[in-house]
Amino acid sequence: QAPDPSINQRSTRPARPPAPMAPVYKAALGVVAAVAMEASLASAALLRHARGSPAEISSFDMGCYMEEDPSPLEQGGSKGRSYRGLVSTTVSGRTCQKWSASHPWKEPAEIKATIDKKSKIDEETETMEWGNGLGNHNYCRNPDSSMAMPWCFTMDPNEGHKKELCEIAKCPPHPRDFPEEANDLKNEVEATDCECADQLYGSTVTTKDTAVALSLVDKKQHKGKKPCNCGHGR
Repeated sequence: QAPDPSINQRSTRPARPPAPMAPVYKAALGVVAAVAMEASLASAALLRHARGSPAEISSFDMGCYMEEDPSPLEQGGSKGRSYRGLVSTTVSGRTCQKWSASHPWKEPAEIKATIDKKSKIDEETETMEWGNGLGNHNYCRNPDSSMAMPWCFTMDPNEGHKKELCEIAKCPPHPRDFPEEANDLKNEVEATDCECADQLYGSTVTTKDTAVALSLVDKKQHKGKKPCNCGHGR
C-alpha cells in the first residue's frame, strides 16, 4: 500500500517557534525571584541567630589592649596579655572557642589558667603581676604572648582558621603624671646626700664665717656624689 503523502508532508514541516513571552509574565517572574532571594537571606539570618551569634557589645566592654606594660609596677601584661575585655569574635567574624573546651580544638583546654597577682607595697602603691586571664569563657586573650595582640581559637574546624587575631583597639600610651614627676624632682634636689652645704661652707658643721672659697674645695671629696644646683650668690 502506498504511503499517504499528507503524513510525510506533516513530518517534514519545520516546527513553529514558541510565541514570545508577554511582558507581564516576565515581570511576574522577576517578582518571584526577588521574593525567593529575600526569603533566603531571612533564613540565613535566622540560622545565624539560632547558632548564637554574639550580640553587639559596648566599647566599654570591648576595652583596649596595652602594647607594653604602662608602669614598672606592672609585669607580664604586654602584647595584650593584660586584656580582660569581652570581645569573643575574630577579625574575620568567627566565634571564639571556650578556653575550657576541647572541641573543635583540643589545645585551649590544655592551657593552664594562671591568676592575676596584686601586691601592696604601702597604703597607696600596688604592684600587679598579670596572669593569662583564661577561664570558662571564650573571650579573646593572649595567654602565652605568642601574638602581638589578643587572639583566640575559633569554632571553625578548618585548620586554616584555627587561631585568629581579634579586632580590639590599642590603648593609648600611659599618660605622664606631671605632679608626681615634680615631686620626684623636688626630692632629688633636697636629697640628704646633696653636697650644697659642703660646697658653700666647706662643711655642714661650719658657719658662713668660716666658709672657704668654692675653688679651694677638694674636688676629690665630692667625687661620685650627687651634684647640686644651689645658687652660689647666697
